[in-house]
Amino acid sequence: MKHRNHGKQILLVASGMSPQVLTETLYALIHQENPFLPDEIHMVTTAVGRDKAARELLHDSNGYFYHFCRDYGFTSGVFQASDIHTIRDLHGRELSDIKTPEDNEAAADTITALIASLTTDPNTTLHVSLAGGRKTMSYYTGYALSLYGRRQDQLSHVLISDGYESCPDFYYPTPVTQMITSHQGESLDASKARVTLAKIPFVRLREDLPTRFLEGTAGFSETVRRMGKVDEPRQLELDIKQRQVSLSGIKFDLSARELELAFLLMFVRNLEGDDEGFEVPRKRAAQFDISKHYLQALCELKNVEYTLQWPELKNKLTDADVQLRTLSSLENSDGTNSAMKDSFYSQRRRELHIIFRHELGSQLAECYLPQPKDGRGGYHGLNLKAGQIKIIE
Repeated sequence: MKHRNHGKQILLVASGMSPQVLTETLYALIHQENPFLPDEIHMVTTAVGRDKAARELLHDSNGYFYHFCRDYGFTSGVFQASDIHTIRDLHGRELSDIKTPEDNEAAADTITALIASLTTDPNTTLHVSLAGGRKTMSYYTGYALSLYGRRQDQLSHVLISDGYESCPDFYYPTPVTQMITSHQGESLDASKARVTLAKIPFVRLREDLPTRFLEGTAGFSETVRRMGKVDEPRQLELDIKQRQVSLSGIKFDLSARELELAFLLMFVRNLEGDDEGFEVPRKRAAQFDISKHYLQALCELKNVEYTLQWPELKNKLTDADVQLRTLSSLENSDGTNSAMKDSFYSQRRRELHIIFRHELGSQLAECYLPQPKDGRGGYHGLNLKAGQIKIIE
């Protein structure tokens, strides 16, 4: 009966004062064409919502969740009191309700951190339900999944047939007749209720997130602010003495990445001089010798006088940071300085991308890396204007 695409299946429900959204969603999931049977169930709610959920769903063996499990042969161990996550403020205090802007921010950060955590393992599928809680909770839950959700993850809302929605005694359609009382005092048969799942499509932005955010260390507001920098004016600042670079106001320490820093400095100096860029190394193509420009940048960083005498220069530059093997990749077989090898160029750019993506995300990181200038990949340079760069010497 179980249909899987990605290992463990996880259900997350946002809830307020109606914990029955959990059993309603679970009913809809296991009765759809391709059943989704969670191995874990999590709920995010307020302190008051947590107490209500624990009392009504998990009370001894008579909670409605246990009734559901017995009625439909479901495993009760997948949801316990420890799986109810309480929204907390910046000081770690549990919130009883969400009423103020500060409460909303706390809810957003709690939900974002939880979804980031539940999407860490690539071998899982997360299904998120927006059925319960205040409207702001639903918004933050959906938006957080849009930020962190993967291709296999799902978003939904449950639809309840007339008369049963908001009925305090209704938790799920029972397999046999069970009479309940509606909020208007009418008698209803719970087994006659219809509960369906409305799948909600959402845009997945995970690939554009800074990789450190995938660790769940950033709050909702910080994540949105960082993503918004893609639409802000570009600004690159390079501090040679401190070995630091600032991109869109976000600072990086590159003191331990001297080879990559020299690579970036080479292109910044080229842009500063209003040049068109460099003809990059390409296999089976005539190569312009850009290794001398790279070495000039490396000499500038290390405060070494640049010389055209390759053996002398190589001897000056070789130290713990710049190994002989690295400099040998810029050397011909006869011991003379050569054009930069394609592999060396590609590795420096790739390493810079990894560093930048950690804080900027993939899309913004690409904006600060050398790009083709002529559309064919021959000349590469920074896609910035001279006024967008600043060098601190």
